Amino acid sequence: MSLLHVYTRSEGRLLLQVYGAHSKHKVRAAYQPLSIVELTCSTQPTRQIPTLVSIDPLYLPDNVYTDIRRQTIALFSTEMLLLTLTHPMQDEQMYDFIVDFVHELNDNPAPENLHISFMIRLAELLGIGTPELTDTPFADGIIDNFSSVALSRHARQDILHQLCNYYLTHIESFHMPKSLDILTEVFN
Repeated sequence: MSLLHVYTRSEGRLLLQVYGAHSKHKVRAAYQPLSIVELTCSTQPTRQIPTLVSIDPLYLPDNVYTDIRRQTIALFSTEMLLLTLTHPMQDEQMYDFIVDFVHELNDNPAPENLHISFMIRLAELLGIGTPELTDTPFADGIIDNFSSVALSRHARQDILHQLCNYYLTHIESFHMPKSLDILTEVFN
């Protein structure tokens, strides 16, 4: 048995039990971070955690699976969602934001700043406000199109650490993502 974290339009974050190995390539790909899938689960009165019955891929972001930069951003973003979306609660706006981000991460030709944009938009949706970024190109106001801004490695790292500290300050259960070091290494 394995556990699978998913975010659904109707119920928000869920934890599912997964039994057995799925051998089909497309089904295995559906378990990759940020895959958009249709799933069926069953609940039983004797179990607290629903069991996954079936999973069918709806959208597999192929560019994310083949590009180390996109893979790293996907892992980091997934960890950010796990750290911040801690309770099951329907939030269609959050669901749509995640789906839009998956498409943007897959299709954007320059993904280097997408994790920064993701963190800022996520903070707004979580209701913890818009982070102020000091001593950065964004200090005078947050812009929506981060991919058009050229950032040095140092500036990107500085912004990323400011954002993580902002989350630490505003979310009691938040801790530094383990994937932060990997993200920093990949973009160095």
